[in-house]
Amino acid sequence: MDTEAEDEDLDRDVFDAAAGTVEVVARVRAYVAEELRRLDRIDLRDDAELVASELATNAVLHGDGIVRVAVEAAEEGVRLEVHDRTRVPPVLALASADAMTGRGLRLVAALSCRWGVEAADEGKVVWAELESGHEAIEPSTEELLELWDDDLGFDDPEAPVRYPVFLGDVPTDLLLAAKTHVDNLVREFTLLTAGARSGQSSPVPLHLAPLIEGVVHRFAEARQSIKRQALGAASRGEDHVRLELVLPLDAADAGEEYLRALDEADGYCRAARLLTLETPPQHRVFRQWYVGELVSHLRAAAAGQPIPPAEPFEQRLLRELDDLARTSREAGRAARLYEVAAALAGADTPGEVAAAVIDSGVAALGASAGALLLVEGASLRVTGSVGFPEDVVRRFAVQTVHAPLPAATALRTGEAVWLESREERDARFPELLDVEETTISLCALPLQTGGRRFGVLRFSFDVARLFDDEERRFALALAAQAGQALERSRLEAQRSTLGRRLQRGLLPGDLPAPDGMEVAATARPVGEGLELGGTFYDVWAAGRGCAFAMGDASGTGPDAAALSALVRFSLRALTADGDPLDEVLRRLNAVMLDAASGELGSQRFCTLVVGILHLGEPIGVEVASAGQPAPLIRRRSGEVELVPVGGNPLGVLEEPAIGTATTALGRGDSLALVSEAAVHATRDGAPFGMEGVRRALAAAPADAGGTADAVAAAVLAHADGHLDDDLAALVLQAVE
Repeated sequence: MDTEAEDEDLDRDVFDAAAGTVEVVARVRAYVAEELRRLDRIDLRDDAELVASELATNAVLHGDGIVRVAVEAAEEGVRLEVHDRTRVPPVLALASADAMTGRGLRLVAALSCRWGVEAADEGKVVWAELESGHEAIEPSTEELLELWDDDLGFDDPEAPVRYPVFLGDVPTDLLLAAKTHVDNLVREFTLLTAGARSGQSSPVPLHLAPLIEGVVHRFAEARQSIKRQALGAASRGEDHVRLELVLPLDAADAGEEYLRALDEADGYCRAARLLTLETPPQHRVFRQWYVGELVSHLRAAAAGQPIPPAEPFEQRLLRELDDLARTSREAGRAARLYEVAAALAGADTPGEVAAAVIDSGVAALGASAGALLLVEGASLRVTGSVGFPEDVVRRFAVQTVHAPLPAATALRTGEAVWLESREERDARFPELLDVEETTISLCALPLQTGGRRFGVLRFSFDVARLFDDEERRFALALAAQAGQALERSRLEAQRSTLGRRLQRGLLPGDLPAPDGMEVAATARPVGEGLELGGTFYDVWAAGRGCAFAMGDASGTGPDAAALSALVRFSLRALTADGDPLDEVLRRLNAVMLDAASGELGSQRFCTLVVGILHLGEPIGVEVASAGQPAPLIRRRSGEVELVPVGGNPLGVLEEPAIGTATTALGRGDSLALVSEAAVHATRDGAPFGMEGVRRALAAAPADAGGTADAVAAAVLAHADGHLDDDLAALVLQAVE
């Protein structure tokens, strides 16, 4: 009975595009059960519902939807019909743990007495007849294949012209596995679309809709034809399938769209956005081969041109293997270049650069030995080598930049030298045999940056070696990386030298010692190169007395150096008139604020303690502080006192808080000042602190120099030698 004729509401609900697969199948089963009751064939209900479910599912998943469902009385039972929208025969699969589709048709064949497929005005009708007492029998693959005609309905005179395509032999197992993988993807996409339409799952993203269309509906005819040929070969025990297709011209465009869609679908599989796994490599090669050949055949035939012979699949596999090997080599060398770049990022010396570059080059090129040579005067000096005997390395050591040898030639000309055979070696560089007799081929690559050549990277081989373009590019890239790293190392060395000179310039040389006083200081800069800190100390004559200071300017490098110099020389000028120290520091604060006023976002500040010694009996001490650790006094008796001063850093506020104090030194007493690094030095999170400075001062030798060194040593010991700032100690002692 026709659902369209008898129940329009059912037809609209079941077959509307918004209905999901599960909902469609459930309503078809309910409709079939109701019709069986009406026909008084309730005894066939179980088998009929199963058959109807499978036919409906197949129509939704692979037939582009259901047109109608019919249940009619037959001679000894009932006839079920499901009309779908395509003439592509139903999906069939071998029994397999990997296949998620095709098993239902075997169930239909087993439960039905007769079943088959007929062309219809719109698509096809799949029918099955059931009778009471029929014993279910598992059909053979041959029986199932005989039911489906590849040319189903294609005798229509209005159908497009079709062309034969001969692809040749393909392994049966590979073909079946590849088609099963695609069928699984088709099933998942179809269910995803149906679920979205019914509201049972999230809507399909707009960019995914054309992808689903390309995979599910385009190129379906060719896919199913190939599958049936594979199934036939498998049932006959044939290990290869001779693929022959008959297709319309539009299958060429459909095939190209199908390939693009599958490639995009693989991206979703890799990102775990789908349940189906990514296409295995051998399947991808197969589909690219057969679709590519199919497209070229169809277009040539449609244009009336000679059909190009199909490339044998085995030949395509060999070509892919060659491409894979080449790609693997290129990827391996690219990875090595990346590893070298990472290693060079931490290489600070020419020796470290040489070690990173030579090891990678020897391994990647398969060289027997490698060396990096740098210009030193008129000679080439070996900075690093691998694989060369010691006597060969010694011979390298006497090579001049004018020698008629490959390395010197590459240096002079700026061009790489490539020697690929013993004959070429002897013809171009006969002297090379006296230097390294086992070398047959080699490459020597100049090291240069900015037009300045300063060395050579060379690799030797004890066999003849032909350097292809990719190998030459790799070797030249390696030399370029080495050149840049060496130039960076050279600039860093210059920078470090300049920094050390600048660091020495920040600190005074011989400190002046007034009559009756002994003065000593020690400094341990923590930074290297220009990354020195802003810690400074100074002692200078001020009126009839002596001034001293310990401070720390913010920042590192040249900025800190400039600020330290500003503070030091401003202090010398501001203390010349004998003004009170708190007023001196307020004027210094104004100088710093004025200096920073033209610098956008400037955060220049300085902590400082400054003092004046008024010579006499006893020696008067006047101290002012702006956030620097307070001075300590070690009395002749060994007792240690803290001079209580505080204050805010200078260069931040217009009216900073200044701490002041006065005290006196008797004969044998010592005044000690330390940088912030001494107080903040830590071990296991515990700071050295002012208490640590107090203990170190109490245990220090009696003389000023010994005291300064002992305090610094105690700080370093507490921090295990690891400090975050420059360490300094200044000691002024009244001699006995």
